[in-house]
Amino acid sequence: MVTGFFIVCALGKLSRLIQAKEEAEKEATEFRAKAEMDFHRKLAESSGDMGANVKRLEQETEAKTHHLKNEAARISYEVIQMLLKRVTTGKN
Repeated sequence: MVTGFFIVCALGKLSRLIQAKEEAEKEATEFRAKAEMDFHRKLAESSGDMGANVKRLEQETEAKTHHLKNEAARISYEVIQMLLKRVTTGKN
C-alpha cells in the first residue's frame, strides 16, 4: 500500500510539473508575440519619423543651396574684377 501511495504522489507531482511547463511555454509564447508586435509598432513609428527627417533635411539643404547661389551671384562680379586685376598687373 505504501508503494501505491508513493506512485500516486509521484504522478500528482509529475502532473503539476507538466502543467507548469505548459503554462510557462504559453506565457513565453505570449511574451514573444507581444514583444514582436511592440517591435513592429516602434519600427513603423520610427519609419514615419525618418520620412519626416528626410523631408526636413531636404528643405534645409534646398534653403542652404539657394543661399549659396545668391551669395555667389552677389560677389561674382567682385571676384572677376579681382582676378582680372591680378592677371593684368602681374602680381601674385
